[in-house]
Amino acid sequence: MKKLLSVILSLGVIASLGIFSRNTVEVTAEEADPAKLIQEYLEKVVNAEYEDVYNESFSVQMHLNDLDSYEKALFGVYHDAEAIQYKLYAEDEYSKLFHLYKDTERICDLKMQKQGDGSWALATVFNDQKDYILEVPVGMTVSVNGSEMKEQYLIESNVPASNFLGLSNTANAPKVNRYRINSMIEIPRVTSDGKECALMEDVTSNTIYVGTDATTDKDLANMIIQYAVTCAKFPAQEASVGAVGAISVTDSQWYRRVSGVQNNWFTSHGTSRFSNEDVLKIVKQSDTAAIANVVFDYYASNGSVDRTWNCGYQMTLINNGGVWKIAGMGIDSSLNPNAKKIK
Repeated sequence: MKKLLSVILSLGVIASLGIFSRNTVEVTAEEADPAKLIQEYLEKVVNAEYEDVYNESFSVQMHLNDLDSYEKALFGVYHDAEAIQYKLYAEDEYSKLFHLYKDTERICDLKMQKQGDGSWALATVFNDQKDYILEVPVGMTVSVNGSEMKEQYLIESNVPASNFLGLSNTANAPKVNRYRINSMIEIPRVTSDGKECALMEDVTSNTIYVGTDATTDKDLANMIIQYAVTCAKFPAQEASVGAVGAISVTDSQWYRRVSGVQNNWFTSHGTSRFSNEDVLKIVKQSDTAAIANVVFDYYASNGSVDRTWNCGYQMTLINNGGVWKIAGMGIDSSLNPNAKKIK
């Protein structure tokens, strides 16, 4: 059963009756402590005591969010809620998890964690927060939002970067140390020797690749666009599988998948064109390894039916003997800004 909290969330103002009241619901002794703790927590949020709420969260969750992003997330969840309901979802001897609702919409969770002195600490569990794997080139020391990545965050060391695991032979793949960073509200700021690192979020997993920004490398960007166009032409029956093979590491999961694609479903067409080709970002994981986001629009028409596809690829590349080849590919049309305009 959901319990109702009538909440007045105008910053700095607390109703004389407290931050919430129970409407004809008897509070049992078993419920009294959680209800009081939730009230006290929300009072701090209402009064914009964000730093206190932020500091308390570390007693509940291990995270590396900075104060500014935490404040924005708190405001985003609670600022327009006038009445909040809560429902106990899970509990054990040391923790309790509550779902919080505004009307019928679940706005977040609230976790209570028992402390060593018997008191309870509370923290908001935001709907959009994520646990990330951070892949850092071996030999590079990095900090996440000012906290150095040390042994406590390390899960694997000196292993091939995960975007190259589709290669049958990973000997030439970049080697990385993998760190786990939990409960992140947004992509963090990662620095090395005081300088900001380039980051690329994987489109198929919660992995963040760390490297150097090579987006301004025009020759590399132009090559990536040409590779993307070639890959898109194959399912449209405008390029052969051999053309894709010429620009790919053929001993890879990527090439085995694409070379097995049946393209006889694509309607014959007399007109086609590519437009709005752009490389949004290139991150070099080493001198011979890179990952890039590339977008383009593809139009085709057979005279009576026409369509435009707004495409987005995340391309992993490796340089063997001075020649760049595709080592892997993720497809995500949401990368394309034109796709976002179509609702």
